[in-house]
Amino acid sequence: MKPRTILTLTVVALLMASGTAIAAVTGSPDFDATFVDDTVTPGEETTLDVVLVNSGTVNTGSTTQGVQTSEVTTARGTIVRVNSGDAPITVTTNKQAVGSVPEGKTEPIPFEISVDDDASPGSYTVPVTIKYEYTSYVSEVDGSREESSTTERIELELDIDNDAAFDVVSVDSGARVGSTGTVAVTVENTGDKRAREASVTLESSNPELTVGSDTSSSRFIETWEAGEQRTLRYRVGASSDARAEPYQFDLQVDFDDTNGVRKSTSASSLGITPDPEQTFSVRGVESDVAVGDSGTYNVTLHNDGPVTVRDATVSLRSQSSEIAFGESESAEQYIGTWEPGETRTVSVDASASEGASVRGYAISATVGYKDPEGDSGADDGIALGIRPEPEQSFEIGDVESTLQAGDDGTLEASLTNTGDQTVRNVVLNWASDHDNISPKETQYAVGDLEPGESATVSFDADVSDNANAGPRQFDFVANYRNSEGDSRESDTLEIRQDISGSADEFALETANASVNVGGSDTLEVTITNEAGETLTDIEAKLFAESPISVSDDQAYVNSLEPGESATIEFGISASGTAMTKDYPVSIDFQYEEPDGDTPVSDTYRIPVSVTDSSGGGSPLTAIIGVALVAVLAIGGYFRFR
Repeated sequence: MKPRTILTLTVVALLMASGTAIAAVTGSPDFDATFVDDTVTPGEETTLDVVLVNSGTVNTGSTTQGVQTSEVTTARGTIVRVNSGDAPITVTTNKQAVGSVPEGKTEPIPFEISVDDDASPGSYTVPVTIKYEYTSYVSEVDGSREESSTTERIELELDIDNDAAFDVVSVDSGARVGSTGTVAVTVENTGDKRAREASVTLESSNPELTVGSDTSSSRFIETWEAGEQRTLRYRVGASSDARAEPYQFDLQVDFDDTNGVRKSTSASSLGITPDPEQTFSVRGVESDVAVGDSGTYNVTLHNDGPVTVRDATVSLRSQSSEIAFGESESAEQYIGTWEPGETRTVSVDASASEGASVRGYAISATVGYKDPEGDSGADDGIALGIRPEPEQSFEIGDVESTLQAGDDGTLEASLTNTGDQTVRNVVLNWASDHDNISPKETQYAVGDLEPGESATVSFDADVSDNANAGPRQFDFVANYRNSEGDSRESDTLEIRQDISGSADEFALETANASVNVGGSDTLEVTITNEAGETLTDIEAKLFAESPISVSDDQAYVNSLEPGESATIEFGISASGTAMTKDYPVSIDFQYEEPDGDTPVSDTYRIPVSVTDSSGGGSPLTAIIGVALVAVLAIGGYFRFR
């Protein structure tokens, strides 16, 4: 009997002897304890679950007095310890604090133990101590209380059986974050007897990991001999929220012993660490795609591991309508087997529309694969980008021209690649349409041009006599092949250049340009080459109208260098009716240029003076002269060759 209980009874007896009424509640908790499972096996690591039963004792006062009664029977600050006693076990859980324990039964209180491998079968005493505080006295008069504390010791029996027992030998995990893998658990029957109809259950204690499609999964073994090891495989899945760190799993074995009795034992807790999630990373992006054009988009990806994947494919998807892969918004390329640490480059055709800007556009990438166990997986969190280059462009500058009305000339300029990509097989096309200007060739083959590189282009053209001097606009279009070898055409390239007026090929100077009325004479003309190039096979022809006539109208000069002169002669006559004044005669030239052309020059007019050495002239001559001048003034001058 507890000391406090003796004191309380003494007080009660004195009160009763004196005739005084009892006005207090006294009592205390009263504990008993049991093991949920009191049988273990040698070498086993298991949990001893202790259940406390508080019966409570009320010494004085009515059991119907409510709060006061429960107050004296409730243990507070309860601490439970399990000691090994004389049992061959090691208790790894030092103590368990269970707080307040009212009357009734507690939930099982777990204590981790390990049984010695060489433990002898038999029954052993295991002490359980319970330390707690409680209210031993509650006055019904003034509510005063008395507090007490005590420690109870309860000895429980633990049986060590030499039946089948199980222990985890090794764990080989193929689980992976964000995927499902195989976990191989090797378990040994460390007992002295065989087990039959064994069911081995692996159970996850964490919501991030599953076994099969649930929290647990079982494997069946028909006969399991003592000392035999069995490897059991489970499919363990780890969510994307899991981490590459140990997670606790419990392994339980249910079996029939040699007597056919169904038993259950925990092999032990084990840790499974999932591998990191299979990922891929971007190591480089290259593109030669320009606005309004297509090109190659190269993406270099790295297998970050941890596993070798097979049948891998890389899918790219544009996030903008301005960027396309061929005729689609997506493209896919097969990779095959891909080991950790290995990089692979994916090359696809891409294009940027005419409305695209020179800015970054988002592209998403997904790597699909099969892992070493044949399960499908995908890394779809890869972000990429593409920035189109500016649209391919050209510029024409440094224009020089020798185009001149009535002559051949050359239009020369510098064509520059002002784009960011090398263009190949560039051809500049003459795209102008002028009535009086005819190019001899409409194309100029430039070849390849690197960014910023220039090439000189030139076009020879004939300018007709009817062309007016002044500015002209000339249009050109460049055809080229882009980096993909596709044919492309530039925007129209415009330049402005002046056409010079017609220029005389020869400068003429006359000597002895006079003839007597009714007489004949020789007209001497000195011609000078002002064409700026050597002229050959120069044929001159003289034209005259009445009253001047030509008796010898042709002359020939073999060759004239630039600035060189030669004198040619013609025979002329004046009729007897000619007036004494100047009359016009015309001369033109046909010649051969260095390029083989044989143009005809403009017509040159020179005056011929009609003189009268006798000092007079007839009236008829005067009348005819006046009439001739009038005809020339009104009708103009016509020549025929």
